[in-house]
Amino acid sequence: MEFRFLRTGKVSSISYKTTTARVEFDDTPGNISKPLQVLTDHTNTERSYSMPSIKENVVCIFLPGSDEGVGFILGSYSSKKNLPKDTGKMKYIVFPDGTKIKYNFETHLLEINCVGDIDIKGANNINISSKNIVMTTDNLTINAKATSIAGTSVDIDAITTAKNITAKEVGVSKLTTPKGDIDLHKHKDAENRPTTIPE
Repeated sequence: MEFRFLRTGKVSSISYKTTTARVEFDDTPGNISKPLQVLTDHTNTERSYSMPSIKENVVCIFLPGSDEGVGFILGSYSSKKNLPKDTGKMKYIVFPDGTKIKYNFETHLLEINCVGDIDIKGANNINISSKNIVMTTDNLTINAKATSIAGTSVDIDAITTAKNITAKEVGVSKLTTPKGDIDLHKHKDAENRPTTIPE
């Protein structure tokens, strides 16, 4: 058979540990390649890992003069059967379970939609800075040895609280609640009348 420098085909099997895959070639159906290394961005001190999926269209390159079929999988490509539905000036990754990371170059919107849990860990500090931050959840739990809130005002709007708190305990000069203000250890009712500290 004439040597072909480039060949296309579909992934037939994958070895995740060795980062190799076998390919069934389009021009010779039933002809399966030897394990081919999947090219990636970095493999030294900086590393990246991404493997193709079964039946994914790939382009393969082979070393000239090699009778052993030594080659590499350069990457994947789209066909008429699997054209992307979401297109434009954007970049995204969609995982098999539906998790998606997407950035739109025109709207400058970064979206992360995970169907499972998300773990963010930092050895020292994790800094989140924005003009406005909105958190929407059924439950919010903060586990910390110390919690500090710095700001000109703090609004707490809740139907119930686990226990009575004072402004000094949370480190602010004033708490505004639907039932009245808590100003240091001086409590006020809805009509701004001073009350005694609840026991």
